[in-house]
Amino acid sequence: MQLVDAIRNADGTITIPRRAEGPGGIVGDAMVTIGPDDPEYAVWDEWLKGRDQT
Repeated sequence: MQLVDAIRNADGTITIPRRAEGPGGIVGDAMVTIGPDDPEYAVWDEWLKGRDQT
């Protein structure tokens, strides 16, 4: 299994992993790019800043 990480892009957006699980074992994985207007952006931005400091 490959570990997927969030990525800060040159334009300031952040590409994050998403996973959906449904009935019968259906699984979907995707990478989604979010910008500063996304409600989750600040959380991911802080996480990336903390990770980059180590």
